[in-house]
Amino acid sequence: MDGRPLLLLDLEATLDRHWFGSELVLREPIPPLEPPVRRQERDLATRWRADKWSEPERLIDPSIAEVLLPYHRAGSLVLMTERPSELRALTERRLAAAGFVDVPLHHVALGEHRAYGKRRIARAVHPSVTVEDDLRIAEFLATYGYETLLVDDRYNRGPIRSVNLMRIARGDLAKVLALRLRPDLAEPEDGADLHPALIPA
Repeated sequence: MDGRPLLLLDLEATLDRHWFGSELVLREPIPPLEPPVRRQERDLATRWRADKWSEPERLIDPSIAEVLLPYHRAGSLVLMTERPSELRALTERRLAAAGFVDVPLHHVALGEHRAYGKRRIARAVHPSVTVEDDLRIAEFLATYGYETLLVDDRYNRGPIRSVNLMRIARGDLAKVLALRLRPDLAEPEDGADLHPALIPA
């Protein structure tokens, strides 16, 4: 992307705040040995339920969308997601409705541990800053040299060990990104709405 600073953002961490599973999953330790991707027959036979990721009450966060739209217009935003690739078309439609048309979207692979999947994506993208909201995964990415912002939440209690990891409040995301990236943001087109309406899932 022409040497512009890149922001790699966990989709579920900020913009589309929807959990698949429970928050207890976020407390699981990352296995010390990188597991191979194993596509078990049971996994292949199970169809992903779209409603798990698109319940009517789940909304694109408009305040976060407002923060991220300028980075998207500047070609500096890349998203990663834990949702299955079978839901890519649905995810892209929801993003497009919020103003994020054709934003690059990378999926953690079926059977791939979330931490290793996100590290694989970061290696492919070479981001300037990564945004995550799972302390363990954020620390894991920071250990591998990726400057990471941990969007703090109640389940992220614990010390920060890596110099590449900064804990921030969700409301401070805009200020911290502006300080860390300083992209050459294009002026919005006439009539462009920087406050997208709440987008139903």
